[in-house]
Amino acid sequence: MSDESLEKKSTSNLEKITRHIDQLPMLPGVLFQLMKLNSDDDEFYDHVYALAKTDPPLATFILGYANSAASSPNTPINSLQTALTRVGSQTIVDLITTLSVSKVFVPSLPEHKAIWKHSIETATIASFITKITHHHEVDPDLAYMCGLLHDIGRFVLFQFAPKALDETDAVGWAAPDELPLVEQKILGTSHAEIGYIACQKLHLPNVVSSVARHHHNYNICRNNKAPKTFRELVLIIQFADFLSVMAIKVPDWKQLKTNELKTYINNHCIMKSWGDHKLPIDMIAEALPMLIDKSDKLAESLGV
Repeated sequence: MSDESLEKKSTSNLEKITRHIDQLPMLPGVLFQLMKLNSDDDEFYDHVYALAKTDPPLATFILGYANSAASSPNTPINSLQTALTRVGSQTIVDLITTLSVSKVFVPSLPEHKAIWKHSIETATIASFITKITHHHEVDPDLAYMCGLLHDIGRFVLFQFAPKALDETDAVGWAAPDELPLVEQKILGTSHAEIGYIACQKLHLPNVVSSVARHHHNYNICRNNKAPKTFRELVLIIQFADFLSVMAIKVPDWKQLKTNELKTYINNHCIMKSWGDHKLPIDMIAEALPMLIDKSDKLAESLGV
């Protein structure tokens, strides 16, 4: 296909998908209030509690989750304050974020649920990385949000262009860096560009939109024109993306010993363009089974 034909195909597909994106329901207002909160603030719990007291759906969700099998209380919890204390304010914010987006992009088929599982894994791993490294200023909550929504373009595809998504997966790709190349051949565009448009439509923060757009740009970490914190954030999302895809594409990875897993991660989950990345590979190799299990439980509690 010529460059001109590819450009026309890209424009046509983007226009069709954009028209569908305009039909997306808005995310609940309480989510944006929660997103503005700083989990490091001493009053974070009080702010979440105050929001829950004025938002019946949020209060209902918190009480329901606190009494669910996922939380496993010994006695029924009837107090919103007790429920928040038991579950944890940050856990509630993570759950609400994931649930809110899942209601916009409802996963039904197994392959669609797999995309959701991958998104939750990426979010969980990215948040963990920011908490155990100290050479950057990336906020763990922001890393979780960006990890959860980095593939929002794929959510759009499975909702509005499932055949294109299925065709992409049928061609096959083994690692995240291969996916946009396959999409370009089939769609003439990528889920990263589609995701950027969706983020703007949903009025998500600019940094979330930008991560969705650039999470396959593996040279951005060397682009000094981009803010340092943003470059570090994208790098963390990219690494978490690779780790989650590895966990999905390599079924027997859990059989590897920690040193063997570390070697595999170095050989298959690190891009040369990252240079001196300072990523905590030793700690990740040790913690990855726990992080994947944690993600699986979260996905299961949300029906994904």
